[in-house]
Amino acid sequence: MIRCISPARRTFSFVRTGTTRARRIGACLLWAVWVWIAWPASGQDASPENATREVQLHVLTDSVAIGEQFFLAVTARHDTTETASFPLPDNGEALAFGDMEALEVVMHERLFPDGTQVDSSVYLVTSFAIDTARVAPIPVTFTAGDDVLIVRTDSTWIPVRSFVPEDAEDIRDLAPLVAFPRSAWWIVAGITLLLLLAAGIVWWIRWRRNRDDENETEIIPPIPPDREAYERLDALEKTDLSDQRNMPFFYDELSGLLRTYIARRLDVQALEMTTGETVAQLREHDMPDSQAVSRFRNVLVACDYVKFADARPPAKQGKDLIVTSRSIIETMEMQARAVEAAAAALEEIAETNNTPTGLPEQPAQPESPKTDTPDTDRGAAS
Repeated sequence: MIRCISPARRTFSFVRTGTTRARRIGACLLWAVWVWIAWPASGQDASPENATREVQLHVLTDSVAIGEQFFLAVTARHDTTETASFPLPDNGEALAFGDMEALEVVMHERLFPDGTQVDSSVYLVTSFAIDTARVAPIPVTFTAGDDVLIVRTDSTWIPVRSFVPEDAEDIRDLAPLVAFPRSAWWIVAGITLLLLLAAGIVWWIRWRRNRDDENETEIIPPIPPDREAYERLDALEKTDLSDQRNMPFFYDELSGLLRTYIARRLDVQALEMTTGETVAQLREHDMPDSQAVSRFRNVLVACDYVKFADARPPAKQGKDLIVTSRSIIETMEMQARAVEAAAAALEEIAETNNTPTGLPEQPAQPESPKTDTPDTDRGAAS
């Protein structure tokens, strides 16, 4: 972005960057140029009658490097009845003079006793041109009332210094091929492959032995679902609910053991369902009854409040939920045993009677003997 500094400040802000030596040299150069271009030359007629418009371009360097910053100065001599205007950035747009891009600008003006005025504009510029950089003509606008005159400076070229040393040689030819010793990576790869193969064989042998051992191991029957639930309730009842940090564990374990019991007893995937889905599945079964389902739902909802809503109920509620959970399991076990007993009775009756429905067989009806009817009877009947 280009920054324009008003004439009232008269500061060389663009020499703030860089080292202290660079700032001092830049300030001295600008001051020397200002004195040189603004002071009337000896023997020059500076009276208002003979004053003419004069525009000059001064490049304050003899050569530049690519991207180097330097100064351009434009001076305009005229009488006091006219106003000189120099190019300034428009709404932050870049200001370029050919290959030059202006970074900052400082405006100056000076009045002389003979009625003439010298205005100047010093630009901090840079260029990324190669070999030579062109400074395009810079327009200066003179305004006197309704009259407007534009005068342009001369164009000039600035040599661009090269980064390549003068004694640098030309591009070298391709170097000859270098013979490298043959690598033994394939030997290492072969050994590694053999080791991996041996490790795989050892693992397979151990796996076969472990599988045979597992087949020979006596199968231990699983713990009944009600017994597992009671054991987990007994362990959970020892939790200290006065410590709020134990609340999440207590309610998560209570919900888990009830869902595990339902999953094992009724073959309902309660561990993978939400509370609403689990209750809906229970209502589709003949067992448990609606009252037990409602109590089961109340316990799960209380656990969900702690797990998902970060609730902290009193310790008494946890003890009450332990009692309610035992009652639910006892009720469901009674109903399950009743259903199992009824099914066993029906199966026993079916086996006794050798009928799949369990109903007693009907005795076969004896056939009535066939007797010949006398002809008189047949005639009477006819």
